[in-house]
Amino acid sequence: MFGTIRKHQTWLWFLIIGVMILGMVMWTSSPGGSGHGHTGNFGSIDGKTISADEFASARNEAILFYFLQTREWPDSPEARSRFDENRETYSRLFLIRKLEEYNIHPDPDAVAKLANVFIRNLNNGQNLSLTVFANEVLTPKGITIEDFQNFVEHYLGIRQLESVIGAGGNLVTPQEIRSLYVHSYQEIAAEAVFFSASNYLAKVPEPTPQVLSQFYTNQQAAYREPEQMQVRYVFFNVTNYLSQSEKEIGTTNLNEMAQEALARMGTNGLRYGKTPEEALAKIRDIIVRNTAISNANVSAIGFEKQMSAKNSNNPDILDEVAKANGMEVKVTKPFEKEYGPSELHLLPDYPVETLFNLNPQDQPFVDTPVGGEDGVYIIAYKNRIESRIPSLDEIHSRVLSDYKFSQALRLAQVSGHAFYDSVTNQLAHGKKFSDIAAQANVTPMTLAPFSLSSERLPEVEDLVDVNTFKQVAFATPSGASSSVIPTRDGAFLIYVRERLPIDEAKMKEQLPEFSNAVRQRRESEAFSLWFNKQASISLRDAPLLQQSEKQGPS
Repeated sequence: MFGTIRKHQTWLWFLIIGVMILGMVMWTSSPGGSGHGHTGNFGSIDGKTISADEFASARNEAILFYFLQTREWPDSPEARSRFDENRETYSRLFLIRKLEEYNIHPDPDAVAKLANVFIRNLNNGQNLSLTVFANEVLTPKGITIEDFQNFVEHYLGIRQLESVIGAGGNLVTPQEIRSLYVHSYQEIAAEAVFFSASNYLAKVPEPTPQVLSQFYTNQQAAYREPEQMQVRYVFFNVTNYLSQSEKEIGTTNLNEMAQEALARMGTNGLRYGKTPEEALAKIRDIIVRNTAISNANVSAIGFEKQMSAKNSNNPDILDEVAKANGMEVKVTKPFEKEYGPSELHLLPDYPVETLFNLNPQDQPFVDTPVGGEDGVYIIAYKNRIESRIPSLDEIHSRVLSDYKFSQALRLAQVSGHAFYDSVTNQLAHGKKFSDIAAQANVTPMTLAPFSLSSERLPEVEDLVDVNTFKQVAFATPSGASSSVIPTRDGAFLIYVRERLPIDEAKMKEQLPEFSNAVRQRRESEAFSLWFNKQASISLRDAPLLQQSEKQGPS
């Protein structure tokens, strides 16, 4: 089957992984534990036992599904918090069993075409041989070509199953389609008035010490500083190893390695340069840098062995060994769990929160050298700063600024409500909105016509959430004003002048595509309902799934 992949280069956008099955997303959205290494009882589906091989194969397909959606493998701490391997695996097992039950077997040629699309999509639209794809993408993660073939075949089959199960959901009348189109695309002409706290700051009087103290007391929780850490470190900079690493590799070997790497990448290698020569130069630099990082890590391991030989848990050992080696010990600024130390250029997936496990008694050092983007680090405990609430004297200017803003915010919202009352009363007596605004010395913002389907509203998107704004606008009758909607910076209201007529010619042109989208959405919704109901029954005897549910989110 895969021998035909290279013949098919057409992009099948309607099948790209971005169009996913809602049922699976809904049912498998809860994060949880991992199923790696499980053996023994995997339970059954509708009374039919699940074998270890069957479970392992479905597990690999579930991992591929996640990878093709996100372009990352679900083995990083962040990914594990979003990917419940057991749920995803049992979900896929259920669907594969249903494909057998419904005797759904996709056309091999269509499977080959889609496989090629997936591979090219992962390779930024460039061709990639199946062998290279397997060796460089799948095999390092324990995924086989057969797993990939099964995944693509089942992906197509599940789409067909969705069409079968959801067929009843796509029965939508032309009248309903037209009504939905009008709801989504009819534009309104409107004006908005924003009451910003910044415009009222000058009206806020200076608070007395007693008033400011009371405000600080009431808001103390907002001023709590989180726990922070400081670490000391010795840095093995990659730049110190580049020259020696290049000599170790040798010019001839380096050129051969770069040529071989460029040949493997094919035309995709040109992303490293506009010409083959530029690409080769960049690839040589990468090879040398990777070797230098490796050599820096060897030096760091040697440094660490010297510390271990001291047989001491005292973090000051770092300073002692560094001094003996003529190296500098640096100390980071205090940092929080969420952000980590700014001085250390750690890799994006490094769990910086684990640095908070360091302590001077039991764990003064990070167990192993830590690789970074620019070298390798030996990291040791320096200081822990407990969470605290600073005194009013320490943060007086911040508290004063917050107080004034809170009062300006209140004035802005009070002004908004006063204007709304005036608008409501005077519109009822036949006055124009523009005259009411002028009388109140308020300047409305005239908006370009927009609909519920409008993705951008440039005039207001820096002031308010666009979706909230649209919802308020379309809930307001023509010729009327919305109520006052509070925001973090004040408040706003919308006056809807009129709902504009639908462009019949444009609607006629867009209706077929819109109809198809509506039917597909209804089909997916029907499939989701079926999936959630049937899966909950069929997977009652799934011990690892029950284990995930008991553990809850990780």
